[in-house]
Amino acid sequence: MDFIQQTDRYDHQGKARHYQRTYEYRDRQGEIQWHCDVFGSCISAPTEFIAAAAGRDNFTMTAKGKFMNATYFLDDAGGNRFATITRKGVGFRWKALGPDNEEICRAVDPASWKEAVVRDVLGGLPDSFAIIQDGSFVARIAKEDLVEGAKTKPRNRLGKFLDKVFGNRAVTLQFEEGRPASLDTRVLISTMTLLDVHDITGAAASG
Repeated sequence: MDFIQQTDRYDHQGKARHYQRTYEYRDRQGEIQWHCDVFGSCISAPTEFIAAAAGRDNFTMTAKGKFMNATYFLDDAGGNRFATITRKGVGFRWKALGPDNEEICRAVDPASWKEAVVRDVLGGLPDSFAIIQDGSFVARIAKEDLVEGAKTKPRNRLGKFLDKVFGNRAVTLQFEEGRPASLDTRVLISTMTLLDVHDITGAAASG
């Protein structure tokens, strides 16, 4: 996939305690590939990514640690670990590691440190991140306008209100032109989820 759009909605009916949002991950045509429910910032319970399209597989993200310093384990449907995502302390350093602890990629705030400091002091928040693989920029995660096919229809009044207020933009991932989409899509949508849950919003660093 050379494009992923992450949308979210709120529908608490029948959901377990600490439910926060339901995320859906769509391709360029607006077709859902995976969806998941998030509980307690992905900390309170495992996040189960459910395949919604042919050729996709279910997988699970399980957290160990606390909100500010946590490790997220990615396991396939058979329980085999294929990646780990880490976040360490202030600076919001996000890094994805393979089964042998080799770096797969990292999410980096593309602003210079001076720009980031000024932005943070003034209360601003980054709205995009660069995905770095082997020291090179390969993709961009950012907040973009929703595509028509990704607009949701929440069932309850609260959901309708929240989507009206927040649902005009979505988190997207697009690969740099000419870059092969060699990264595991499951790692990328997990990273997108964590950035949004922890606030795509929060500051990332190259670390």
